[in-house]
Amino acid sequence: MKERRYNMSEKKKASIGGIMMFLLKLPFRIAALPLLAVLLIVRLASALITGLSSIVTNILGTAALAAAAGIWMFDLGTNQDAYKMIGFALFLFFVPHIADWLVEKATDLGTSLVAFLLG
Repeated sequence: MKERRYNMSEKKKASIGGIMMFLLKLPFRIAALPLLAVLLIVRLASALITGLSSIVTNILGTAALAAAAGIWMFDLGTNQDAYKMIGFALFLFFVPHIADWLVEKATDLGTSLVAFLLG
């Protein structure tokens, strides 16, 4: 007569492993919910501020570039003054792009959190 062993089937092992992973991830998922809400609010506010400030910085950058051209063409100052104004204008042109990059990284972090919460 064959001796029967009571081994758990692979299906039951997988379901117990899935339950254990769910229980292990549950506290982290609960902790990630407020972080996701804060990140969403910060992302929306920073996108709005970046959009509005890019208009202002582009206008100021254009004015600084025009001033640098005036300094250089009409000899209103030294070349160092013109170079400083060009540098300032380039800084004003690139600040919105840097801020937009930071907003995109916050969006990527939020996407990762949502994937963690749903997965």
